[in-house]
Amino acid sequence: MFPMQAVASPREKSVSATDLLNAVPISAAQIEAALEVLAALSAHLRARPQAQALALQAYAREAGFEEDAASAALHARVAALARWTAANDPERQSDPRSVLEATARFPLSDTEAGIGFEAGGFQELILFIDDLPF
Repeated sequence: MFPMQAVASPREKSVSATDLLNAVPISAAQIEAALEVLAALSAHLRARPQAQALALQAYAREAGFEEDAASAALHARVAALARWTAANDPERQSDPRSVLEATARFPLSDTEAGIGFEAGGFQELILFIDDLPF
């Protein structure tokens, strides 16, 4: 007899990078901590994606994330937030707590600029969170 081999059905979808990033549970507090880690980098390192990734890998290890993709998910969400803010809220008029909560919850998607947030839906979630009674 031959050993059983896993064979993917043609109907099975391959998992995209965006799906993998969205599968990592991240809280608003963890997003806030990741932003603080990046803000603590010196100015010349802060602008370098590789330095950001290394800093977030160290944070993910220290924070006890179990998922291997945690630092990538943090980096993707922080970068998506930065792009959304630059394009849609450059004066930073949105409530910071609502923005952090939306950043942790809103699904990442493939956009023209890469992995990011769908701008209109992200804004709607921020406004919805603003209106919550707590």
